[in-house]
Amino acid sequence: MIVKILGNIDTPAYKAAEDCVRKKRHCVWRSGASDLAIAPLLTEKVPSEALKEPLYGTLIFHPSPLPWGRGASSIKWAYKRNEPITAATWFWANDGYDTGDICEQEIVRIDYSLRPRDFYAYDILPAMIRTLNRCLDNIQMGYIRRIPQVERYSSYDKRT
Repeated sequence: MIVKILGNIDTPAYKAAEDCVRKKRHCVWRSGASDLAIAPLLTEKVPSEALKEPLYGTLIFHPSPLPWGRGASSIKWAYKRNEPITAATWFWANDGYDTGDICEQEIVRIDYSLRPRDFYAYDILPAMIRTLNRCLDNIQMGYIRRIPQVERYSSYDKRT
C-alpha cells in the first residue's frame, strides 16, 4: 500500500507514524497519488480536495475520545478539566473539524504525575502507533472501518 504522510516531518508524531508505516512494509509517499493518507499531527486545515485524493481517504489522529474534545489542545483541556481518561483516535477526514467517522480508538488513562507534554510522549504516542497498526492491518485486509461520531456527545475546545 502507498501511504502519504501529512504534516511536519520534524515532529515526534510524524516520525513515529512513518516508522510504523515502514515496519508494515508499506511505501511512504510525500506527494502524488496514494492509497491512503495519514496525518499524525495537524496544526492547520488541509484542503478538502487533498483529503479526498487518496484511494481510501485520509486518516487524522486526534488525542481525545472523539467526539468529546474536538479542537486544538485536547490534552491540555483534559488536564484542566481533571478528566480521568483521554484517547488515541484515528478518524476519517471530512470537511468538518474533527467530525469524521472513527476508524480506531483506544482509551488512555491520564497520568497526572506527568506534565501534559510528557504524558503525550510516554502514553499518547505509543497508543497512536498501536491504533495506527490496527488501522493499517484492517485496511490492508479490505476492512474499512467507519463508525459515525454521535453528535450529541460532542464538545469543542478552543486553542489554549
